[in-house]
Amino acid sequence: MRKTRSFDVLHSAFGGILALYALFIGGVILVDFLLVSGTDLGRRQFTESITDPDVLHAVWLSVWTSSVAAAIALAIAIPAGYLLSRGRGPLIRVMDALVDVPIILPPLLFGISLLVLFQRSAVGPMLEAIGLKFVHEPSGIVLVQVLIAAAYGTRMLKGTFDGLDPRLPAVARTLGCTAGAAFFRVTLPTVRNHVVAAFVIIWARALALYGPVIAFVGSTAGYTEVMPVRMYLEMSIGRLEAALAIALMMIVLAGGVLVLVKWVGGRSDQTVRMTQV
Repeated sequence: MRKTRSFDVLHSAFGGILALYALFIGGVILVDFLLVSGTDLGRRQFTESITDPDVLHAVWLSVWTSSVAAAIALAIAIPAGYLLSRGRGPLIRVMDALVDVPIILPPLLFGISLLVLFQRSAVGPMLEAIGLKFVHEPSGIVLVQVLIAAAYGTRMLKGTFDGLDPRLPAVARTLGCTAGAAFFRVTLPTVRNHVVAAFVIIWARALALYGPVIAFVGSTAGYTEVMPVRMYLEMSIGRLEAALAIALMMIVLAGGVLVLVKWVGGRSDQTVRMTQV
């Protein structure tokens, strides 16, 4: 009885902490919405923002760069996370540490370092010689997003593979599967939901990047200006309501992608269960 009461107290305490945190996050979003919709200035600047061609271009640029970057970053994170989980040796430990660099470095510093690499070394000219331009180009946005977001996806999926029972692919190997077949037919379907969650995190992280993007690519309106950059520029000139309008658009976009991915993931799980039956 005493253990049960102690367990209930612990759950109540944890529930209170979670509720307080969720209430604070919800309050932040609600205040943004009320400030934009509750005043004439907020409504006017919101209308101006969603009809401004430069803002609409920033929305489109953010969506397609984040989507492309998320797909590429996930293609990197899956094998990288698996290898870091299953591999052993000093080289693996070095690569494991390097994966954390985009996470622990200040994002602006990472963007500046990337700019130095491309403009003060032979890397930039070599890539331009074969037609690949990144500095001050939309393709540079994708590059920055991939390099940073892939680190988050790799770290997340490494933890997933760490918790996966290694006997599952081993059994598949004894039944005649190759290493590749065991990975794609056993391991990957087993962690499908975690891969979906990793994609959402990667996409959201790519969408929200500001510092490294403005350092490496710049903020040319109608060309390389993404939503976070546009939001900062609006705020820097005192147009807080316009900045919040863009912020709300980002919240709607991120929420829409989250719902869509969760729905697709749920549909995939149902298909797998029906196939198994």
